[in-house]
Amino acid sequence: MSILEAAVMEHNLLALSHIYKSIKINNLAHLLRVPVPQAEKVVGKMISEQRIQGSIDQIDQIIYFEPEALPWNEHIDVVCNKVNNVIDLLMQHEPEFTKERLQHYGC
Repeated sequence: MSILEAAVMEHNLLALSHIYKSIKINNLAHLLRVPVPQAEKVVGKMISEQRIQGSIDQIDQIIYFEPEALPWNEHIDVVCNKVNNVIDLLMQHEPEFTKERLQHYGC
């Protein structure tokens, strides 16, 4: 497998970890278009290197992905950015209303 193929597979695995809470190893291998042992090896490596959060149940052949927990300040940043995006959209479509509301709340 080339470096590019490995990078694409790891990228796809990372994307799948955001979509699925769990997945059977054979289904993962099918989605990644690789043999089952290779899929399990890559997942195990990425988990051990902490590039994805999860665990492998080798008995039931299931991979469990865990959502990445953001630090509290990053959650606040995300919410603030979303609020700013909403305000920007309101300013584009309803500038007078938005200015009045922002002034009313002291912004």
